[in-house]
Amino acid sequence: MEVAELVPTDLDTLKDHIVRRYDDLSPRLQQVADFAMAQPMLVAVETMVTIAEQANVPLSTLSRFSNAMGFSGFSSMQAVFRDHYFNRPRDYKERVRKARNEAEFGPDSAAAIFHDFGAANIEAMEQLQITVSPQKLDRAVSLLEGAETIYIQGMRRAYPVAFYLWYALMKSNNNVVLIDDNGGMLSPLTRLMGERDVLVTFTFSPYAPETTDVIDLAYQKKVPIIAITDNQMMEQGNKMDVCFEVQEGDNLGFRSLSCSVYLAQTLAVSLMCQDSV
Repeated sequence: MEVAELVPTDLDTLKDHIVRRYDDLSPRLQQVADFAMAQPMLVAVETMVTIAEQANVPLSTLSRFSNAMGFSGFSSMQAVFRDHYFNRPRDYKERVRKARNEAEFGPDSAAAIFHDFGAANIEAMEQLQITVSPQKLDRAVSLLEGAETIYIQGMRRAYPVAFYLWYALMKSNNNVVLIDDNGGMLSPLTRLMGERDVLVTFTFSPYAPETTDVIDLAYQKKVPIIAITDNQMMEQGNKMDVCFEVQEGDNLGFRSLSCSVYLAQTLAVSLMCQDSV
C-alpha cells in the first residue's frame, strides 16, 4: 500500500516537493510552480488575485496547484510562505547603513566595497539559516555517513568550495575522492562510482558541462546525489536526493561563496561528529 506523503510544513520542504512533482504537472500548474519558485516573497505577501495576475493564470489554477502539493487550499499553502518570511531577520540593513553613514568614505572606496560585500553576505547567510530545514541537513549527513566513498565535484567558480570540503573530510575516517579534470582524470575517477557511494556536487549558473556529465553518470549508476546550487529548478534538479538552494551575496557583479562554504563546513563537521560517536 502506498504511503501518503506528508504535507510540507516549511518552505524548503515545499520547494523539494515542487521539484519532485514538476514533471508530472500540467503546463498551467508548471507555470504556477515556476512563479512560486522564482517569486516566493510575492506569494507570501500578495493576494490570491494579484498572484494569479502576475503568474498569468486563472484563480482556479492556484487552487489546483495547492491541491496538487497536498494542501486543502491556497491559503494553507501560502501560510508556509508567510511563516518563512515573517521570521526573517530584518535589522541587518539598518546596521550596515548606519555604519556607512557614520564613516567618511566614497562610494567606490575599498571601505565602501568592504561594507557592501559584508552586507550582501550577511543577508545571504541569514536567509540561508531560515531556508534550510533541519530534516534536509540530517538527510544529507545520513547519506554521507552511510557512503563507502564520498565523491566531491565542482568546476570553475564552484571548485574552491569542492576543494574545501574534500580537504575538510580528509581529516575524517571516510574515503573521499575529489573529482576534477586535471590530467584528463575525470573519467577514471568517476568510473568506480557505485550506488553504495555518494556524490556531493557544487554547481552554479552557468552550469559547467563537466558537472552536468558527472551528475548524469551518477544518476545512471544510482549514486545518491547531494547538490549545492543556486537554482533548485535547474534542468537536473529532479535527479538530486538532497538539493540545497543557496542565493549568494552579490556586489558589483561578483557573487560570493560564503553560503556554499557555510554549508560545506556544516556537512563536514556534522559528519565528523557522527564518526566520533
